Amino acid sequence: MILIIILLLPIITGFFLLLLRNPATVRIVALTSAIANLLLTLGLIISVPATTYTISSTHFMGTQFTLGYDGISLIMLLLTNLLFPFIILSGFTRSHVQIPVLNFLILFTQSSLIGVFLAQNAFLFYIFWELTLIPVYFILLLWGGENRRAVTLKFFIYTLTGSLFLLFGIIYLFTLTPGLHTTDFSAFNQLHIPAATQTWLFWILFIAFAIKMPVFPFHTWQPSTYTMASKQGVMILAGVMTKMGIYGALRFLFPIVPQGVLYWQNTVIIMCLTGVVYASVIAFRQTNIKRLIAFSSMAHISLMAAAIFALNYYSLQGLLFQVISHGVTIVALFYLVHLIQERTGTLELPQMGGLKHVAPNMAILLLMVVLGSIALPLTSGFVGEFLIITGLAKQSIWIAVFGGTTMILGAIYMLYAYQRIMLGEPNPNFVKIKDIRALDYFILVPLIAIIFILGVYPQPILNLVEASVTSMQKLLIPANEVISLLTR
Repeated sequence: MILIIILLLPIITGFFLLLLRNPATVRIVALTSAIANLLLTLGLIISVPATTYTISSTHFMGTQFTLGYDGISLIMLLLTNLLFPFIILSGFTRSHVQIPVLNFLILFTQSSLIGVFLAQNAFLFYIFWELTLIPVYFILLLWGGENRRAVTLKFFIYTLTGSLFLLFGIIYLFTLTPGLHTTDFSAFNQLHIPAATQTWLFWILFIAFAIKMPVFPFHTWQPSTYTMASKQGVMILAGVMTKMGIYGALRFLFPIVPQGVLYWQNTVIIMCLTGVVYASVIAFRQTNIKRLIAFSSMAHISLMAAAIFALNYYSLQGLLFQVISHGVTIVALFYLVHLIQERTGTLELPQMGGLKHVAPNMAILLLMVVLGSIALPLTSGFVGEFLIITGLAKQSIWIAVFGGTTMILGAIYMLYAYQRIMLGEPNPNFVKIKDIRALDYFILVPLIAIIFILGVYPQPILNLVEASVTSMQKLLIPANEVISLLTR
């Protein structure tokens, strides 16, 4: 029963918000709902074993409304319900129009994301996958920045294209199930699909998830969308929604087309690492700090995607740990970027400089988040990327070298950006800028604490995903034997 409460609490609260008119009341109710969902999630992780919960009988396309979770789902659920209180809190002082509608859309997004991560049926998964697009589309369109109509349309077309690939894959798998056809993951996982079929079906499914992450060359919607998006919009996109693609790849590809995964393993790793180097180089050339962080996020996500296909214990553990680490770090980064924009009126690095003289506390907090982003030891980013690169090294030392460029190039462009923003002579235009407010501390200090606590003591997260990592590896053992026979 706790799963259905976690799923429905945000959306029910969201509809209730539409009846309220006082902005302060709307925000407090929305925040209370998000915090309650976080507490329920933490209670679930601590006390309840992995299970499923079925609340209806078979209906359209053999679909059951079945919710459940394993270690992978719990990581995604924890990330979602951990970040949404901060996303809602970040809008407390900003003067928005239609505050009830905005918070309704944010909570609608939260419920849809939870549905994606808890669905035990592919058709139900697809419904929630599509539902996430609706509120985010309106958040971008109504509260976005310059060129929001064109950029939002591009985002919508890309995402919808990926969804059509996913829908085709689900329908095809549905036709393969025996007897009374079904779309339950348990039935899909038991299919014995010929190796030749898996080699093309792999791409049908993978493209859908690659667009959502995104990885090279399916990334072109991301930089402009992140740059245009509002503060809360970009925090949702970068912090949580990119992880939908990672989750989908783990949930569909490993158990359903394992031979396809192994067949295209090296191709996809090369594609992902190309994205790592490409995004890192392009990030260094950016003068817009928000666009720079967008490419930085793409580089980190590309490394995480490569980790999926390294297919060993270290890479998969590092990937799932990095899901939490990257989500927390990127949300903190984008929040700080918007604080800087609100105070200076610009996102252009050449127009900044010397902010530490008027906002020393902001300079300290930004430095801490930047250190987490560049994977400094004793930060969560270091733990995740060290495990991922160790896993890549087991695949190939050269693959690990290219993967490691994320840390090297990331340190160069992030520290360079920090220098341009905070150091140097004080800009006379910024003399009256105010430093961090009390609300900013409530958002940034907990996020920074998570970055450093997980960097020092990562074991709780690693324990949470241990069983799932082992299970994923076991799925690939029979497929590996088939690939070996085919290539002799």
